[in-house]
Amino acid sequence: MDVLASPRPSDTFLSEFGTPTLLWRVLQSMGYTEPPQNSWREVDMTGGLQWFAVQGVVPPHGGRPAWTGWTCNSDGQTPWEAAQVAAHAMLLNICQRFGDELTRGSAASIPRADPVAAEWKQADGCALVRGRGERAESSSLAMSAMMAVLKLFIQRENTYAQVMVAVRQAQEMQQKAEKHARKFRKQARLLEQGQKDRNDWKDIAEYRR
Repeated sequence: MDVLASPRPSDTFLSEFGTPTLLWRVLQSMGYTEPPQNSWREVDMTGGLQWFAVQGVVPPHGGRPAWTGWTCNSDGQTPWEAAQVAAHAMLLNICQRFGDELTRGSAASIPRADPVAAEWKQADGCALVRGRGERAESSSLAMSAMMAVLKLFIQRENTYAQVMVAVRQAQEMQQKAEKHARKFRKQARLLEQGQKDRNDWKDIAEYRR
């Protein structure tokens, strides 16, 4: 997605609890004094669907050189929806990179492992016992519960993205079909008019005999 040009409407999206709130709590615990900002614009979607592109930005941390800042682009039917997805992505990346610095507070239950790459296998009949992968990558039952939620979320997000691609492709095919249909209708009218003109001239020729 293209980087959003300014000026754009912007908001922190902190008036309702969600991932932007969790992100801000984690950042504030690390010394940030201003919450992340999200700017957005409405984008064109075929079929009359309202759609927004959002860019969330976490600036570099002045006192922590390794915290070089984050930028995430997302989209959704509302700016709030897209901002939640962007905040979720940045929060996961922060926890994966700096988990050792985030041992308490809001980030304590957020997995340090990538939910996509994490493979927590369980032996047959041992679902109640934490497997090797889970023990290695989860420090608490709360973190394990969060991993389960994140895996579900990411899987649903991937399915949603595939559906959106299929919808856009179907819309493009429909537009092409409608364009061809208009072209064929025009050709049919011209053919019909040509046939009519030929019949008219034929009638005139027969009349003059």
